[in-house]
Amino acid sequence: MREVISELGYDRMSHEDVRESFDCIMRNMEDHMFALYEQYEQKVNAVDIPKRLLDNNPDELQLAEDASRFRGFREVVFVLFSHLYPELRKEFSSVSQSRMARGGRSFESQFACLLRLARFPFEQQHLEYRTDFILPSHAAFNENSTVCAVASLKRTLRERWRQVVAELVSLRAPNVFLVTVDRRVTKGHINGICEEHKLHLVVLDEVKSKYSHNPRVLGFTQFANERLPNLQSQWSAGGLL
Repeated sequence: MREVISELGYDRMSHEDVRESFDCIMRNMEDHMFALYEQYEQKVNAVDIPKRLLDNNPDELQLAEDASRFRGFREVVFVLFSHLYPELRKEFSSVSQSRMARGGRSFESQFACLLRLARFPFEQQHLEYRTDFILPSHAAFNENSTVCAVASLKRTLRERWRQVVAELVSLRAPNVFLVTVDRRVTKGHINGICEEHKLHLVVLDEVKSKYSHNPRVLGFTQFANERLPNLQSQWSAGGLL
């Protein structure tokens, strides 16, 4: 992640500029990391998947070789794909699951890097389905949870978000933020997270523009330039830093 930050030039920005550009940096990092993962997957899987399929299915390979002697290359391809289709589905399902896991970890790393560059103090705690960021620290939260913040990450809201929300509500803290880069935020998400459970949802600025009337929906720019600085001043005044 440090290499990506350096390559994009964000490590040379002042913390004020990072805060001002928080949304843009988040989007650029997300796109950059996705492109890197795509390159890595193509390089590795283009070799590993065919080799694994052929090594693990000698009978199907023999059928294809027999077909090649009598019916040509087209028949070889047909035999292999038709017989190995179930295995192909498993392989690409595994690729998809791995991509989702890496995407979640990448989002956590991106968010942590941005908080550091923007000079917002935090500590992390890793849970089963997500990572929580405690700002400014666990000790401060235990001392005065009313002015501290919890930022819980969910790269997408497609699954398990209700379980995550229920766990966050149990904290009984006023400054709890569910942070996502999902562009497919719906009114159902807003109602469940912001209206029903009274949590804050932090989204890309382009998503915030669709829900500008809801004060519990924050764009990344608002989050980094208004909400967190306001809380940070309270941490400082209260001796929590």
